[in-house]
Amino acid sequence: MTAASNANIQRWTVTEPYLDIRGGLLEGPFYTAERNELRFIDLDYEKVYFVDLAKGPSSMRVLHTESPIGVTADMIDDSGNNTQIVVAAKHGFATMDYQSGALTYIHRTHTSEEHAYRLRFNDGAVDNQGRFWAGSTTDHKYVQGKDAGTLYRLDPDMSLHEMVHQMTTPNGMGWNNADDIMYITDSPHRKIYAYDFDARTGSISNKRDFLTLEESYGEPDGFAMDVEGNLWVAVWRGSRIIRVNPRGEITGEILLPTRFVTCPEFVGSELIVMTAMEQEPYKNPESARWGGKVYKVDVGIQGKPRNVFRRRS
Repeated sequence: MTAASNANIQRWTVTEPYLDIRGGLLEGPFYTAERNELRFIDLDYEKVYFVDLAKGPSSMRVLHTESPIGVTADMIDDSGNNTQIVVAAKHGFATMDYQSGALTYIHRTHTSEEHAYRLRFNDGAVDNQGRFWAGSTTDHKYVQGKDAGTLYRLDPDMSLHEMVHQMTTPNGMGWNNADDIMYITDSPHRKIYAYDFDARTGSISNKRDFLTLEESYGEPDGFAMDVEGNLWVAVWRGSRIIRVNPRGEITGEILLPTRFVTCPEFVGSELIVMTAMEQEPYKNPESARWGGKVYKVDVGIQGKPRNVFRRRS
């Protein structure tokens, strides 16, 4: 990998994968510092991967799940128990056993037969108060459609709140350093929106455009945030991660050898990058060769740690 910069844009180029696996749709990376462990999911193949980063790729283990999972978060309860993970899955919010992968649903949001077939969860994040946000979308394996997605908020008391309706594909979510702005991606619209955020109540308001990508550039997908408040945004169909400052300006990019870049995660100053397999017919056979793998690059700035869902009994 190499890094280069000009007056406006800093660039890195990554050519080799860190995990040379044959994934389908890799998403949802989450780093647990206490165990120095990275986990991520394969939405298409219904798997969750775990890697001990001290040991490297040889430590990777895989759990098969009963249905696709869109996003995960660490969870701690009043007793300090953290042997389970909270997830947004095919039919709603659930806990996942860390060893077996078994799901126990907390809230089934897709209760009708039609919704259970058409919808699944996609991406999300936990805010500084321990609330778990996640968005539903149409299940690309079975149906096509738009504006059927809903953004939900699961609170520590296990109450569930519908926050935004008629989204297409909710993706990356995060908060600024002042904790008064929430960023939410809706990928097919090629936009990241900014909302005023009330950290005390968890309410959002005053939706406006934060970033819009041109159609030829690609679609914003998942993102991670650094300690300076920059968003590191995966660009689906764009072969890159872009660094976006708090003013919505692109100030850096990481170039990757495959088009379908889905989501990054910080481990210290290293960015771990998920990608997806390119489906036939291939637009670019060389790009397709490198899809569905995991990459990493040191970008020289510390990432903002992920928050933990705080379940109260």
